[in-house]
Amino acid sequence: MSDYVDDALDLVTIASGLDHAEGLCWDLERRCLWAGGEAGQIYRVSLDGIVTMTHQIDGGVLLGVALDAAGSLYLCDVGNHTVWRYDHENAPIRYGPFIDYPNYAAFGPDGTLYVSDSGSFLEATGSIVAISPDGSSRVLDVPPIEYANGLCVRDDYLYYVASALPGVWRVGLRGGERELVTTLARCVPDGLAFDSEGSLYISCYQPNRVWRLSSRDGLELIIDDWTGEFILSPTNVAFYGDDLQRLALVSLCGHTMSSVDVGVVGASVIRPAIRSATKE
Repeated sequence: MSDYVDDALDLVTIASGLDHAEGLCWDLERRCLWAGGEAGQIYRVSLDGIVTMTHQIDGGVLLGVALDAAGSLYLCDVGNHTVWRYDHENAPIRYGPFIDYPNYAAFGPDGTLYVSDSGSFLEATGSIVAISPDGSSRVLDVPPIEYANGLCVRDDYLYYVASALPGVWRVGLRGGERELVTTLARCVPDGLAFDSEGSLYISCYQPNRVWRLSSRDGLELIIDDWTGEFILSPTNVAFYGDDLQRLALVSLCGHTMSSVDVGVVGASVIRPAIRSATKE
């Protein structure tokens, strides 16, 4: 396997049987990973690999998944052009406005949920919708994005993938000009995650790669599986486990969730308390 995925990464398959999952997130309290399927399935994946479909949304095609402090899920659904809020007890409710292609969701420290609206891959028409806890929304004042995709928040910045650039931008949560973080030649970047040392992990839908960007080493390729037999179309990534010691990857073009050890623990993802969930 070392020709495709470095043995030091300790690649394991967490679970199988998922319906082309793209998004995932770690739930520390329930000690499980959440993911969505392309037929509206909401999957709970336990640490011992048991996959449970807890709900299915009619007409749904679920992509990005986020979690708040109470454990409610926020699910990007391109089939119904909306974000759903799911509290695990009641049916999902719409959260925020109609969004043409809601791809990924990430919380800011004030409870704002940032959602990428991808737009066209052939021209820069993507945007980012910011949904406040009261349900009001606005579109971020950034130039049209070259297919808006994965998001993450760190140090008062929102980082976002422009898949067709291809590369990653960032913009201050308090405004200002956007900054180009990095570009990636001949790749389709998709997901983002930070580790505890401040390095940024960028997973690529195509080819089957994961990059790490650090201030010390710059941009380095840590996974490059040209076969697709071990790491296939890794879209979104998330650190998981009690100490966030491993990185989970889902396979949009396959049916598995995999895990690697990148040698550094992950950074905690923001999970704010949301006091209200207004339906628009």
